[in-house]
Amino acid sequence: MDSWEQELSSLVPGRTASIGGDRGLSLDIHVHEDDWLSIQVSDPDRVTTILGTRPRGDWMAEQRERLEQVRQTWPREVIETTPGTYEWSPNRRR
Repeated sequence: MDSWEQELSSLVPGRTASIGGDRGLSLDIHVHEDDWLSIQVSDPDRVTTILGTRPRGDWMAEQRERLEQVRQTWPREVIETTPGTYEWSPNRRR
């Protein structure tokens, strides 16, 4: 979640925010100069889908709010010890 928050924070026209990848699904959001977005979902073994859209309102604030909702809901039982490596938290409830 931290890396996605950083990606969203640096998302400005001409930039792309990405999550996932490596050997699995990935999501890329590219902001164009005219406020259009290109949203790409890629599965390296199957298909890539690209969608163009012009979001309404303050979509970025909405994304940050959704990220905060996930942080509040997601169990903090798993921690990322190194990029892409996860372990059970020593503080998790059993």
